[in-house]
Amino acid sequence: MLSGIKVYTLLLNVDFLPVIGTVPWGEESLFLFHLLFSLAITYGYVQIVVPLKLFRGWNTYLLAFLTIIPAVILYFPLAAWSLTGAVLPSDMTAFSLWAFLHLFYALSLPKAI
Repeated sequence: MLSGIKVYTLLLNVDFLPVIGTVPWGEESLFLFHLLFSLAITYGYVQIVVPLKLFRGWNTYLLAFLTIIPAVILYFPLAAWSLTGAVLPSDMTAFSLWAFLHLFYALSLPKAI
């Protein structure tokens, strides 16, 4: 919000999805969807890290980073598919903010276990 870049709008945007995108969801519902998706990622992360003793110490951060890369890269198709035009795929400031915030989330993943 402080930057004026509508990355949060992009984060909650589902208008390009068939069926789901036609429903007038409230911000709370969309935020809940995003949180549930994040929890599913965290659950999957924990299911990988705990049984594999390979990921201990700093390796858990490496796995978290690898886990979050798809979310960072999703910025480009989501920005292109968005019907709201919240941000442009070519907006590198918006992408940097998107990437930074998702990487910040990735840093919190090792604390989930």
